[in-house]
Amino acid sequence: MSGARRMNVAVLMGGPTPEHEVSIQTGRIVANALDRSRYNVKPVEITRSGEWRIPAGYLPADGPPLPLEPGSRVDMVPEEALPPARASSSLACAADGPVDVVFIAMHGPYGEDGTVQGMLEVLGIPYTGSGVLASALAMHKVRTGQVLRHYGLVMPACCCLSRGRFQQDPSSCVAQALGRPGVPCVVKPVSQGSSVATTICHAREELAAALELAFQVDTEVMVEECIEGTELTCGVVERPDGTGNLALPLIEIVPKTSAFFDYEAKYTPGATDEICPARVPDDVAAEVQRQSLTAHETLGCSGFSRSDFILRDGRLYFLEINTIPGMTQTSLLPQAAAKAGVGFPTLLDNAIQCALRRHRERLG
Repeated sequence: MSGARRMNVAVLMGGPTPEHEVSIQTGRIVANALDRSRYNVKPVEITRSGEWRIPAGYLPADGPPLPLEPGSRVDMVPEEALPPARASSSLACAADGPVDVVFIAMHGPYGEDGTVQGMLEVLGIPYTGSGVLASALAMHKVRTGQVLRHYGLVMPACCCLSRGRFQQDPSSCVAQALGRPGVPCVVKPVSQGSSVATTICHAREELAAALELAFQVDTEVMVEECIEGTELTCGVVERPDGTGNLALPLIEIVPKTSAFFDYEAKYTPGATDEICPARVPDDVAAEVQRQSLTAHETLGCSGFSRSDFILRDGRLYFLEINTIPGMTQTSLLPQAAAKAGVGFPTLLDNAIQCALRRHRERLG
């Protein structure tokens, strides 16, 4: 590929998940932030029903930014809504120039769990973020915990329940949750993000309704010990030259309108104070960074990730890792990167360069 030619980048967003709207906003912000003097940008939106809307052509180099208002349409001529099989071949064989790399701006199942990643690998198209195995493993919070416990990370006590068992015998599920971890506890889907369908239960009577809510969006639900303390998050970014990973400054999360960092607290302006660097001792910050690097590298993550923790009485509890964290300028990972001197456009450039390098390595 000639260095004079702009690289063709498709930004993949949306999808049939509860985080559809958040993903659309993330994707459009990423598309707007990519340097159009270096990249031809094609915004690809996947509908809630799973159809792909692929525009004919790329955004004009001197065109206006994409609209960010909820429900707004992109002012481009789209192809017909395509099923995934036809859409994938359209990306690889586009008449207006095949896509060189896909920037995945999707959250939750379908886009973050290895599904889309596997499709792109079959097509031979480079993509940002982690590969199939790391994406699938990191998306399953229980499996993530089972792996990382072997590397010294401490997780809250929890149990995992299936939808089928709950439908047949909800009382036994409630009894198991009361046995371990007991109340108070956090009930949440095993493979969802953004705290979707997550509930804090303080009494036995609240468990059945919380499980019912979580099983509406997932086939597996975890009931986890409720740890009250300081919420911390730490981003990790891969150096584009492949020389290793960098742990970013910690962010302390202080919800103001919610009992925890739930969906509303995450996405409502002013609902949460996000303090960077976090107000913790230097040795605690260093340990969070070490554990975040351990999680990223043990699971085989690529490009970037963000790990969440609770600090209680000097003890760290690992909660989960996000392989496609929010990527708007005000999201946690970009905030921490900015504090480390890495601007948002540079963060996106690095993600693309890491994707291309990993693809070359995969080809041998």
